[in-house]
Amino acid sequence: MLGRTLDRYIVRGFLRYYLYALLAFITIYLVVNFIESVGGFMERGTDVGTVARYYMLMVPFVIKWINPIAVLLGVLFCISILSKSSEITAMKAGGISLYRVFAPLILMGALIGGLVWVWGETVVPPANEEMIAIKKWVFDRMDQEARMKTNDYSANLRNDNLLYAGTLDAYNGRMSRPSLIIFHDDDAAGVARRIDAVAAEYIDGEWIFYDNEVRTFDPAGVQVGLEKIDEMTVPIEEAPDEFGVLSKTPEDMTYAELEDYIELLERSGKEAHKERVELELKISVPLANLIVVLLGAPLAIRTSRSGTALGFGVAVLLGFVLWGFIAMGRALGQSGVMSPFWAAYTPNILFGVAGIILIWRVNRT
Repeated sequence: MLGRTLDRYIVRGFLRYYLYALLAFITIYLVVNFIESVGGFMERGTDVGTVARYYMLMVPFVIKWINPIAVLLGVLFCISILSKSSEITAMKAGGISLYRVFAPLILMGALIGGLVWVWGETVVPPANEEMIAIKKWVFDRMDQEARMKTNDYSANLRNDNLLYAGTLDAYNGRMSRPSLIIFHDDDAAGVARRIDAVAAEYIDGEWIFYDNEVRTFDPAGVQVGLEKIDEMTVPIEEAPDEFGVLSKTPEDMTYAELEDYIELLERSGKEAHKERVELELKISVPLANLIVVLLGAPLAIRTSRSGTALGFGVAVLLGFVLWGFIAMGRALGQSGVMSPFWAAYTPNILFGVAGIILIWRVNRT
């Protein structure tokens, strides 16, 4: 009974400070962004409803990335106040170790990390996509037709073939310089045919390629034929509006979508360092919510006698140091200097090891 009561007491204190911090950081971020953008909104005569929706759609992205700092602040304030009021001392006198005191906070860090991952998979991608559409419409004056045009388009089709296009106009159902790569049925074999055309058009539910060069390859990848065809219907099942033509960034994709996109890039012989780093970050960023608990809880014990202001400063400093490490790892991973795994997880590993050592040391004192 005592254990459950203690857990509830600690969790309630943590959640109160965590939610205060999260709300404060969201507000600061949105206010700063609004101050920077308000001139553009006024210049273009954007209505209040559109501006409000734009910032509502920004909130999921902000929550995902700012959440570890809010968790860190929640832990520091919770433990600092327990320590300053001598409640930690009373717990230790009653035979409760610091490991036991920190346990519910560690569990909350893991739970929040899991929820942030689900949030990033379900809420953030569609919100980001719509937010970017509003931004393009307001600031770049791009209507729906303009937004549905993209250059250097590539897609993995439903029949496992690959499509490339110099320009894809999904609004009007046209392509320039399309290439369709068709693979052998045997997965171990390579390209069976490659169709390169000057232009393409979607007519009556079919894609028509014009001025084609059709190359045929044997299972070993050796070209065995070349044929020129003025006009031909190609095996593309997708209609124009099914193509992801809004130039999604990795942040706008789910984990599975980004995995498929990486497979497409690598099958076509392109490097995917940047995309693989972003894929790993989709897990390492939510995991940071647990890591900051391991570091923040023992630090709160050490700084509790120095005042709340110092604890707040330490939390903010550590949060930005963590994001600095993440940004540096991301840059090194995208340039190929580090592997995507180490680029994404090294900050978590360093902070996690430091946190475990601090927990061990404060528990001995």
